[in-house]
Amino acid sequence: MAVEIIGSTAGAGSFVLDLVRCLAAPIGRPFKYLWNYNTNFINLEKEVDKLKDARVKVQRKVDAAINNVEEIEETVEKWQKDVDSIIGEAEQLIQEKANNPHCFKGLCPNWIVHYKRSKKAFKLKESDISQLLDKEFNEVSYPTNPPEIWLRSNKDYVALESRTSTLKNVRDALNDDNIYMIGVYGMGGLGKTTLVQEVGRKAMEERLFDDMVFIEVTETPNIETIQLKIAKKLGLELGKESEVADKANKLYARLKMSKKDEKGEKGKKDEKDMRPVKILLILDNIWKDLDLATVGIPSGDDRGGCKLLLTTRVRDVLDRMGSTNNFTMGTLNEEEAWNLFQKMAGDVIQTPGLNSLPQDVCKECGGLPIVICTIAKALRNKRDPFNWEDALGELRAPSPTKFVGLLEEDYQKIALSYKYLRSDELRKTFLISSLMGNDTSISNLFKHVVSLDILEGANLTMEKARNRLNKLVRELKDLCLLLEGSRSKQFSMHDVIRAIAITIAYTDHHVFTERNDIEKEWKDKDKLRKCTKICLLGDDVICQLWHEELDFPNLEFFYMDMNNSFNIHENLFKKMPKLKVLNLFRIQLSSLPQSLDLLANLQTLCLYDSKIKDVAIIGKLKKLKVLSLRNADIRELPTEMGQLTQLRLLDLSNCRGLEVIAPNVISKLSQLEELYVSGCHIQCKVEVLKELKDLSKLASLEIDIEDNKMLPKDFFSKELKRYNISIGLGWFHPYKWVNYEPSRILGLKYDDNISLEELQIYKNVEILQLTEVSNDDNNLLPLFNEKV
Repeated sequence: MAVEIIGSTAGAGSFVLDLVRCLAAPIGRPFKYLWNYNTNFINLEKEVDKLKDARVKVQRKVDAAINNVEEIEETVEKWQKDVDSIIGEAEQLIQEKANNPHCFKGLCPNWIVHYKRSKKAFKLKESDISQLLDKEFNEVSYPTNPPEIWLRSNKDYVALESRTSTLKNVRDALNDDNIYMIGVYGMGGLGKTTLVQEVGRKAMEERLFDDMVFIEVTETPNIETIQLKIAKKLGLELGKESEVADKANKLYARLKMSKKDEKGEKGKKDEKDMRPVKILLILDNIWKDLDLATVGIPSGDDRGGCKLLLTTRVRDVLDRMGSTNNFTMGTLNEEEAWNLFQKMAGDVIQTPGLNSLPQDVCKECGGLPIVICTIAKALRNKRDPFNWEDALGELRAPSPTKFVGLLEEDYQKIALSYKYLRSDELRKTFLISSLMGNDTSISNLFKHVVSLDILEGANLTMEKARNRLNKLVRELKDLCLLLEGSRSKQFSMHDVIRAIAITIAYTDHHVFTERNDIEKEWKDKDKLRKCTKICLLGDDVICQLWHEELDFPNLEFFYMDMNNSFNIHENLFKKMPKLKVLNLFRIQLSSLPQSLDLLANLQTLCLYDSKIKDVAIIGKLKKLKVLSLRNADIRELPTEMGQLTQLRLLDLSNCRGLEVIAPNVISKLSQLEELYVSGCHIQCKVEVLKELKDLSKLASLEIDIEDNKMLPKDFFSKELKRYNISIGLGWFHPYKWVNYEPSRILGLKYDDNISLEELQIYKNVEILQLTEVSNDDNNLLPLFNEKV
């Protein structure tokens, strides 16, 4: 007990001394901290709440930027870290205050602690938090070029000895500063593209280059297209340069750029601290020598930090372009071929009843990687011996030749994979895909396939038909008959596979392309009468066809690039009674031939990038289901279009000259399921918008509405499965270039004139863009019932 009394007395004495020290200091501020003890904490709590709200707002911007594949500014990231730290410090102080320590066994407050805490609370609020709240971020991020799909890890890549040695040689050449141009050559189907992409992945992992560009040149290279593709991947804008030479100059300057060496002294601009930007430019599938200067690619001693990696089937191309470091690729030896075959075929090769059949089939593939992969995947789930025996028989004794040229045997072997497609649905989809160019969107393929009775299932909605096609494309990719495109929801096709597909299409289904003999087959009227499909996408169009009346009684599909200016005979479509799909790409005429209205069975009409202005005649096509006038020069959607009562998809995207949609046209399209009118200067009157409410089957919508005051009541009257809607944002669409395609995007210039109840329908928004948000955050809370 004596000890306790002495301790208490000592504590009281200490308190008195501490109090004297406080009173001995300048009286004003310490007394003020004690006097305003509770007030300072109340103010601190309020400021912490404000800081938390500010943190939430910035985080929303950051989340949107990340979803938009953008990089966050370092100042924003530092601000977020500082905010988290200060909030943590303030909340800890507030919690300590809540403990309310006392002295003298709790009989009186601890004034010294109160003074220190009150002072700290005051400074946190006045200095630290105030500075953070004063910081405003108009922009929290900056755009970047997302890495291409092929740069990601390729799980199917097999490290084979012959390929590994070639890969090492190419990588060693890339590391040699004295080597500028490297070539990889060999026949089609050997995996040249796969190898250089693996080289590119390794080089980027090791940070050998600042930038990397992969471009497929193709057999008919277009200089301007190559320039634009390279520029886009380097983040370079070439739109203002109208001439190819001007684009070349600007691209040349970008490829020769220098940057400050990180080892140089910070802030110093001495030339010795500058180094060329290191760029690896991969030009894949070159068929003839490319004039680098015309494109704008630096070469030789003037190359700067740019290096070229080329692939081709023709060794002479590399020689003519001046490449002296060239590596050939050949077929695989038996061990490599078997390793690859095992990986592609999977566990099915261990089926006891197959015995030596897998090894025998692999041996007959001749060591050609594309043949091995295609055949192995075609037999992947085939456990019955007869499938393997049949494949072996076809490989050893192929049917009568349908292919010509040096790749005859290889084509015959690859064509076997077509035979093993499980259904006519897959086969037909594959053949139509072969008529499209590389990096074709699945959406574009859909417009051509949906009207050809290819997709199985009666009375499919457009949404279900899209899902069905996506499944088929994925299956064809898994079988290596289609390849991934450069972007999501695109596809490409290996040129060997395409050649096989087109040959099959011609021999089995009378499909004509620009590869047919112009002098012979295009003048054989008996052959033309059997023709079911025509696809002319090359530069050498058959102009003489359009000056006479043609007889195509069995033609169902007509796809042509009409970039060359020539007249179409008025009776061109007079004798095409079965035509279902018509695509006149880049047609230069202002009006369509009068014989168009004779196409009584036409279901798809595409006039991409056309100069067409008068489209009234289209209204006579009563069975039309798909109409795409994307990028066309039309000024008005006339009254006659209201007669298209069977129309299910209408695409008017980027018709920049479109100003008027005639009244009561949209509302009459009662079967419409998909409507695309984004990117237009159209004056969407309230009456036109009201007509959308009459479209009971509408499931997909893309539209730009200039003024939210034009929205009629109950405009959002039904739940859409896919949409990209912009309200009051004009032409600003930041999400159209992202590497994946979201299904539901809403851009909104929000104000109190929009009824929140009308917007409740959007519960499943994937990307939301809000601008000019009300200061009252509570107004935003009812917008969505679920987290976006």
